[in-house]
Parts: sequence; structure tokens; C-alpha cells
Amino acid sequence: METTASVEQQPVARDRDPGYYNLLSYIVSNAIAGEIMAIENYSEMVQLMPTVDEKIETVHQAKEECKHILLLSKLGHRLDFGVQKRIVEPQWNNIRKHFSTAVGKGDLAACLIIQDLMTETMAIMLYRTLGKQEDTDSTTAQVATNILADELEHLGIGIARIQRLLARDADSVHDALVWAHHRVMPELFSMISTSCHFLCDELSVDCGSLSLGEIRNDIESLRVEALEQYIDTLDKVGFDSTVTNALIASMASYREMDRHVLGLTRGADAGGSATPCCGPGRC
Repeated sequence: METTASVEQQPVARDRDPGYYNLLSYIVSNAIAGEIMAIENYSEMVQLMPTVDEKIETVHQAKEECKHILLLSKLGHRLDFGVQKRIVEPQWNNIRKHFSTAVGKGDLAACLIIQDLMTETMAIMLYRTLGKQEDTDSTTAQVATNILADELEHLGIGIARIQRLLARDADSVHDALVWAHHRVMPELFSMISTSCHFLCDELSVDCGSLSLGEIRNDIESLRVEALEQYIDTLDKVGFDSTVTNALIASMASYREMDRHVLGLTRGADAGGSATPCCGPGRC
């Protein structure tokens, strides 16, 4: 007689076009790479945490990212698509290098901003996208929804941590935000794409065949959503709007960022600086 665990491991019938599973292979492999990076970031950051409780909390966050890798890997097994359980794309390695630089400087604020705010914000956007059962499938949506709950908790922890640092030394925290933004956000936004450097070859997938239409989405919509999520995160922390407006405006220079996308989220006031907007269709 089969146990509950063995039943859960049974493959799920593939009822979508092969292109859908190729897209999942690509997206989930990138998600796993982000989780691997998160484990390394949290593990490296432990030494900077000021209290034992915060060190324990950070180790727990790393452990949860380990759980996410296992869940995503099992998803690939159940739906019979390949995943890479290692970092392939250079953007992840670049972000890791910037994080390690911040650790080397003893800049806890920059570390928290990179991992707990910026990377978690992008993860939330990703898992929200995969968690829409009407656009993906019930198995993928359930896994993504479970992981999303953890990522939202991590974001909340990060916001609280940064707010405490802001209360003590706002100038240095804003300096850390500017430093991290210009190094990390271009890397993260460059990955909102269906083209890659090496991942498609590793997965034996044709980059040219990947289409977000397989999950009823498109690149521009995802960039708008990611930008809105990032702005919302910055606003929740309570950063100086003069600083954050300038950072958001600077994103117009990103090769991947169409000015139309930026305009959907931030308008321009009479002085030419970026100002908050309530988003497309909601102003």
C-alpha cells in the first residue's frame, strides 16, 4: 500500500503545450538560482547581525530558502521538466559579489537592502505571477503560493530591520540604498526577460521559443509589476522620497526599461523629478 508521501511524489499529467513546460523550466531554474544566492547571502550576513536573536532569525531565513529549493525541484520532478540547481546566469553572481563587498565593508544596511528588500521584492513578484492558478496550473500555483508566504515574511523582517537602522542613522542608510540600487537593480531588472546568457543552453531549451504568453503574461507587464512592487517596498520602509524619486528616475537608463514602463508607475512633476503615481488604470 502506498504511503501519503509516495502518492505526493507521483508525476502529474502534463496537460499543457510543451512550450509551457519549457517556460517553467526556465523560470523555476532562475528562481532556484535566486534561492541559492539568498542562502549564501543570509549565511554571510550572520556575522554582521548585532544580537544573538537576530543571528538566529537570519539563519532561519537561510533555512527557509533551502526549503524553497527543495519545493521547486520537486515541482520540476512532478511536472516532468528539467531544472538547474546551481547559479548559471551571471547576474546572480554579480549580485553576490556586491553583497560580499558590503559584508567586507561591514555595511549591514547595504546587505539588508540587497537581500531583504531588493531581492525579496523581485521574488515576491515572481511567485505572485506563478501563483495565479488561472494562468499557470494548480500544482505550480500551490507551490508558488506557499513560497510566497515565506518571502512576504522575509520582506516584513527586512523592512523592520531597515527602519530600526534608519532611526539611528538615516544618512548612512540612505547612502547604502543609493550604493546598492545602482549596483543591484540593473542586474535584477535585466533578468525580467525570456532571453539569457547560458541558462537556455544548460536546459536544452530554445530561447527564441520562450514566450510569457504561455502564462498569459508579457515582459512589459512584469516590469511594471516589478517596478510597482519595488516602489511600494521603498515607500513602506519610509526612505526620503527625494532620494527614492531620483533612484526610480535613474532606472529610465536601463537598457531593458522602456520609458513607457517607467511612466506607468512614476509621472514627472513640473520640476522634472519623478513623483509617485498610483499605477496604470488606478490613478
